[in-house]
Amino acid sequence: MRAKPRTRYPITLFWIGALALLVALLLVAPPLVVAPALAQQPGVPGAAEISPDGYTSARVCGRCHADIYKSWRNSLHAISLTDPIFDVAFMQAVREGGDDAKRLCLRCHAPMTTVNQDYDLNEGVTREGVSCDFCHTVTAVHLDRPDKPFSTEPGLTKRSILRKASSPAHEVAYSELHGTSELCGGCHNYVTESGMAIMSTYDEWRHGPYAEEGIQCQDCHMVRSAGRVVRPEVQDSEKTIHLHNLIHDTEQLQSALEVRILRAERSPRGLEVEVEIKNAGSGHKIPTGMATREIVLTVEVGDGRRTTKQERHYRKVVADAKGRPLNEDYEVLLLGAKVLSDNRIGPREARRERFVFDTQRDGQVTVSATASYVYSPMALHRQHLTVQLGQAKRAVH
Repeated sequence: MRAKPRTRYPITLFWIGALALLVALLLVAPPLVVAPALAQQPGVPGAAEISPDGYTSARVCGRCHADIYKSWRNSLHAISLTDPIFDVAFMQAVREGGDDAKRLCLRCHAPMTTVNQDYDLNEGVTREGVSCDFCHTVTAVHLDRPDKPFSTEPGLTKRSILRKASSPAHEVAYSELHGTSELCGGCHNYVTESGMAIMSTYDEWRHGPYAEEGIQCQDCHMVRSAGRVVRPEVQDSEKTIHLHNLIHDTEQLQSALEVRILRAERSPRGLEVEVEIKNAGSGHKIPTGMATREIVLTVEVGDGRRTTKQERHYRKVVADAKGRPLNEDYEVLLLGAKVLSDNRIGPREARRERFVFDTQRDGQVTVSATASYVYSPMALHRQHLTVQLGQAKRAVH
């Protein structure tokens, strides 16, 4: 039988543990349909501050798109450059790899740098990380060009999935691209020049059942919710929005994995336990992203006096050119040359794990199985993050 996890962790802890980002676009740009702006009326808040040929601050966007801006402000995109875990890894990477490493990291954590070349982060808009105007001015993604994966057209035209939209502040273009997983692929897929897949979240989705069924990243990470696209005093608009906080919270992570005890019985060998762990709710492998993350399945047997446990670990192990396993994020990014092993759990994949425990032949014992997400990055000092994802228990007489 399944039991819900007993411990729930605040969303902020998972933010600290995540290096996720969500950006990028199609290899070929879809047809562009532009609705003209209504002459940037003086009464429209922030209209005069929209850059005609560069990037505009997210704060300006928020003056009209208040609900969307509020959602984005609570996202990993908004803290992509200020996340303390990224900051430490970034400093380590730059110390190791210099300017090349700086450009590599900022390509996705401050993607406007690929256009404005502000690699010293002098401009305030660059320091906003993955902000509104970057995503909504991208026209295509080039997954075969990791050094510059995005084509963008900063300026007055903003792209989205809204059809027949108009704005009194800027021009609007319908973009089929913004409703597809390709929007995410430029940053959530990183393959080195040698062909080594450092991060492969997009490919994991593309080769899995969710892609075959037409389920996009946005269907899980940008669900619709109550809210207005534009403040009602500015313009009448839809009364639902796609959440821009990306829903990378602990609750979603916990819902992705299921753990069941299929069998627990005594035999001449001892207590035999069979456990199923299933990726039931994620369109990519678990864990995904950087190879320093892992899932740990722990099975414990207790008789009231002592408890014994066994574990299974699920992770991708990346090594440098000499075969040395890499355990720090910046090392994986800069030095990753080969995959030593990868036993992560794919979308809708179920694994059956068997354990044998040496226990007494009589008396009741309790068997529990727990799956945990484990990540130990540096953030000024090392942070050890463990999130319990699922648990099952069974009494054996």
